[in-house]
Amino acid sequence: MRLVRRPGDSLLACTLLRGTLLPCSLLTLAACSLAESSAPLSDKHRVLAILQLEASTPLAASLNERARDSTVTWVPPVDGSDTRLFVPAGVIEIADTVRAGEPVPVVVNSIGENGCWQADGGTLTQRGDTAIVTAYDRHSGAAACTQLWSDRLRHPFTTTFPRPGVGIVRAYGRRVRAGYPAVAMPIVAQRTVVVIP
Repeated sequence: MRLVRRPGDSLLACTLLRGTLLPCSLLTLAACSLAESSAPLSDKHRVLAILQLEASTPLAASLNERARDSTVTWVPPVDGSDTRLFVPAGVIEIADTVRAGEPVPVVVNSIGENGCWQADGGTLTQRGDTAIVTAYDRHSGAAACTQLWSDRLRHPFTTTFPRPGVGIVRAYGRRVRAGYPAVAMPIVAQRTVVVIP
């Protein structure tokens, strides 16, 4: 990883933009924030999607409830007392009940640490009753990015469960600390569905 903007640059940019007629609300977030922006060494760099983001401070209770969604299990398990953990709303989107032998849409949502991240596809491998999804994200390569998280980097897939019973969707991703994307831990989100004839 390389630093794409020095802390002093944002102060200079804010000073230069004061008093102009430019709409500065998003520009201020992007260029005048004291938070650092970092980007992969290459704008063609594709990385495993972020499925959990560890914030530096406790989050609002409504955001913490997402980590305890009973439809999704995590490996390693999520500690229910962790008030700094941010996960996407609906990390795995799929119908609760599906038909055997019919195509089923699946969406894996990942987290963009700032406005420069976008979903970049992935792979889905079907192994019997289990769909294994690996989602990827890509940084735009821009030097200045909005400092807003996004939890809706959508990765759409289609799978087919071969027989009635229980189907499993397993999404592979990573957990990172806010501001330290190079410090990552592999994680898996898993959701089960009922497969009817």
